[in-house]
Amino acid sequence: MRPVKSVNKAILFFDGDCGLCNRVVRFLIRQDTHKRLYFAPLQGTTAKAIVPSEYRQLLSTIVYYRTVADKKYSLYTRSDAVLLALVDVGGFWCILAKGMRLLPVRIRDWCYDRIANNRKYLLGNAACKLPTREEHARILP
Repeated sequence: MRPVKSVNKAILFFDGDCGLCNRVVRFLIRQDTHKRLYFAPLQGTTAKAIVPSEYRQLLSTIVYYRTVADKKYSLYTRSDAVLLALVDVGGFWCILAKGMRLLPVRIRDWCYDRIANNRKYLLGNAACKLPTREEHARILP
């Protein structure tokens, strides 16, 4: 078992058995040219050390562990998690995410829930590709 890396950067926790989540992680790794984000499955040891059990049991909920003021960390879930990860990626995605954050949370989370609850149907039983060496370096246990 690998030791848990330090949490100096933001961590996006996702369902490690979900094809859609796997594709989102790969997309974010490609877009994150400044390498600000790390990723960890909700079923892993990093999540067990950081994420409350109620979120680890809800595998349809993405959790984002992010620095806020005074170098304290906060947890964000659902649409906030996705949009804040896009803000941290920067560029076009930051602009898009900031615009989407203007929508009420209830609407954003309703849309998030529709996708999350149907994610297995959206991709069928698509197998997850093994991560490249670069991707693997950004994925925590």
